[in-house]
Amino acid sequence: MVLDSDFSKRLYQDYLMYRENNLTKRRFKHSDILPLIERLKDKDIFKVNKVGESVGGRSINLVTYGEGEIPVFLWSQMHGDESTATMAIFDIFNFLSANDDFNPCRKKFSKKLKIYFMPMVNPDGAELFQRETALNIDINRDAARTQTTEAKVLFEVFNSVKAKFGFNLHDQDRVYSAGQSHRSAAISFLAPPFNFNRDINKTRGDAMKLIVKMNEILMQFIPGHIAKYTDEFEPRAFGDNFQKLGTSTILIESGSWHEDPEKQFIRKLNFIALLAAFKSISDGSYKKNEIDSYNKIPDNQKNMMDLVIRNVKYTWGDKEYYIDLGINRTEVNINGSHKFYYESMLEEIGDLSVFHGYEDYDFEGCSIHPGKIYGREFESPEEIKKIDFISLYSQGYLFIKLFNQQTREDLYNLPINIVLNNSSPKSVVLKAGSRANFYIEKNGQIEYVVVNGFMFNLRSKTGEIKNGLSFYDI
Repeated sequence: MVLDSDFSKRLYQDYLMYRENNLTKRRFKHSDILPLIERLKDKDIFKVNKVGESVGGRSINLVTYGEGEIPVFLWSQMHGDESTATMAIFDIFNFLSANDDFNPCRKKFSKKLKIYFMPMVNPDGAELFQRETALNIDINRDAARTQTTEAKVLFEVFNSVKAKFGFNLHDQDRVYSAGQSHRSAAISFLAPPFNFNRDINKTRGDAMKLIVKMNEILMQFIPGHIAKYTDEFEPRAFGDNFQKLGTSTILIESGSWHEDPEKQFIRKLNFIALLAAFKSISDGSYKKNEIDSYNKIPDNQKNMMDLVIRNVKYTWGDKEYYIDLGINRTEVNINGSHKFYYESMLEEIGDLSVFHGYEDYDFEGCSIHPGKIYGREFESPEEIKKIDFISLYSQGYLFIKLFNQQTREDLYNLPINIVLNNSSPKSVVLKAGSRANFYIEKNGQIEYVVVNGFMFNLRSKTGEIKNGLSFYDI
């Protein structure tokens, strides 16, 4: 008998053998997974069926594995920009079709389980890399009315498979920590409630027990980075309704990990957690777990920021203050494509001792100053690209003026903020809700600049400014 810990450790070590190498970025489309689904049709262990179409006419597919008596249903990318688990599902397909030392486990899965996978429930949202459907409706707030085509397909499949266990696979924001800690919530679990009282019946209790097992497995690899998602009852959500209808439903929210922007490590965690769940369901070991252990998993808290600057001196009038600054960055899609740029925001200024940054710096002994606007006007983006940006940074210039109006596409990748001449900027200020553009001095010398929330070290010439902002509204 293979122990759960041995099974998961081997999965962790051997993961690259099963990783689907055609999916390596979060922003992929329906057309990227179709060849991978077609490939499954050549394997006898899978049954592939088109079960519906999105409002935009893209296929929604169901992949079935196993001949067992315990039905298990997984669905991913209900929100088009939450793609981590979709990648993991294709890794799982590779695992299930491999031929190696894990064969006894595969045989048991096939004999005991019948697993239904619905990757990419919202292909139109994936096309635009947005949460909602092409109609700009959130599928996961359409379980009660089921007006959207995609929600109808999901409910029809749910009603047909009559799953014992369901896995509702999502992504969550980078801001979440595991409890009141400085550790990001890499994975958050939830056994959704089925009523406003958040009662626990056998269906929900079994989901909690299985989560205890998955938490125990993942704690081997990411101790302190697992949390519980908030459990307010949402009568419009699918997970809550499926729980109510008798399927033990587990929500998995893929969070964030330091220096993992494409969420490839989080994808690996999904792969391990789901296969460990299949093993626990097939051998019934989850039944031994205690619901109290589920309640001990820390709750999600919003304690994380992308960048935190601490203990910098800020002069206002004739007084000096010591402040912290917290900055978050947002990806903004470009014209419905899978290209994007970043916008940063100063979330809070003051005492940020309860927050932690994925990038976190103590600048005691240094002073902070708003970025300056360079006086000369430039004629074109091509002219701007020839600038010695480091020279400008070293003088505190984080904004330059562009005389001729250009489209945004001309300016996305410039590592400095662009101000149109007709906006007549006069000053830049540091305040919550403003953009994050400032420089940091030590002994009168500029040592760091922050441009649109990205830090650059002038002394070591390190750091990457992904992009400044164009058409800047100061």
